[in-house]
Amino acid sequence: MAGPVTAGRPRGPRGASGSRRPRPAEATAQPSARRPPASARDVALAALERADGGAYANLALPPLLRRSTLNPSERAAATDLVYGSLRMRGALDFALAPLSRQPLDRLEPLVLRGLRLGAYELLFGGTATHAAVAETVGAVARAGHRGQAGYVNAVLRRLAAAPPAWPDPERDPVGWATTRGSHPAWIVEEALARLGPRELVALVEADNTRPEVSLRATPGRTTRDELLAELAEAGLAARPSPLSPDCVTLERGDPGALAAVREGRAVVQDAASALIAPAVGASPGDLVADLAAGPGGKAGHLAALGARVLAVERNRRRARLVADTASRLGVADRLHTVVADGRHPPLRPGQADAALVDAPCTNLGSLRRRPEARWRHGPDDVAGLVELQLALVEAAADAVRPGGTVLYSVCTWTTAETEEVVAELLGRRDDLRLDETRQLWPHRDGADGMFLARLFKVR
Repeated sequence: MAGPVTAGRPRGPRGASGSRRPRPAEATAQPSARRPPASARDVALAALERADGGAYANLALPPLLRRSTLNPSERAAATDLVYGSLRMRGALDFALAPLSRQPLDRLEPLVLRGLRLGAYELLFGGTATHAAVAETVGAVARAGHRGQAGYVNAVLRRLAAAPPAWPDPERDPVGWATTRGSHPAWIVEEALARLGPRELVALVEADNTRPEVSLRATPGRTTRDELLAELAEAGLAARPSPLSPDCVTLERGDPGALAAVREGRAVVQDAASALIAPAVGASPGDLVADLAAGPGGKAGHLAALGARVLAVERNRRRARLVADTASRLGVADRLHTVVADGRHPPLRPGQADAALVDAPCTNLGSLRRRPEARWRHGPDDVAGLVELQLALVEAAADAVRPGGTVLYSVCTWTTAETEEVVAELLGRRDDLRLDETRQLWPHRDGADGMFLARLFKVR
């Protein structure tokens, strides 16, 4: 087996004295950037590298797939490898840690990515042991060198011979949720306090379920029934959403290949998110300020419903996505994008008829679709997010005229970011009245865990 593998420059096998042995020139693979990925595992390793750098998998993976020569089944395999490795990272690390001679956090990034990828195939992917080990080791060798691949080979073979024993979810729901359930301890503690042990297990299972694709019909362009008929004519199985009257659930198929999506008559949007724009309650012609608009799904929905939308987004790339959405949906005359900080929107006080704040949050409600989100935030991040959420919703309240509405939404369920934000806001301002709140849950509603609160600005 290869010697210790630590963070930093790639290291090859070491001799008995600990000194580095010369590495033959043919043992060094060409850098992956100089050639197209050769297999689903090559693509998966490249996507996981980007995810480790902060990218979201749903943005990092598609360009790699487009540049590859993979066939449809291989593309599906690469997608499962990426999302599965990110989703089950906690379980994979639990299984790998006792088998690695070095602590996992000291391994070279490529080695750790390779170990997680192979462990996912062994434990959750249903791949035959020989193929899971050999193909993963080959991908690591192509991306790095033989010393790295040798270490991955040794650890994965140990895992294949001695898979982990998971805690029992009935007897130890917290232990199960933080190991086999692959959720960080702080999220588990938060969910346990809100839901109790039985629903904790149900929530974790829902978070770890591969999500189906939800499509929303674009108002004024098509209806849900027309969309269902179009999908049926194309031979694609779909069913109406029980949560949103505008959504359908696509049981299979690539949504990007659908004419309805390409032409803007439908968009990919979770059924819980599709409830937000109608909940604003804006009438056709009303001016609605969307103060955290990127990437534009809800702003586009508002404009399609007839509102005039000022989409405020401080990130230029996300602002471009909003503008692209407006063009694709055919609502560019009603949806105008400005690059600005939503805490200081370019609006006079009381100028807007309504405002939407779909605020940045911990994203715990979208772990089915954004599996890496569970590893992006910790409990120490919540206070800063709450401060931003309150600043945005206060700016929204200032921008809205008396008699107008403010809708606050977040795709999470922590008490601090939902109920406590609303309570703090009402305590600060006597010009707002709470109309309704709603918390959706993945395991109860089959959709993202979205929270929304609608408030009226009193005269």
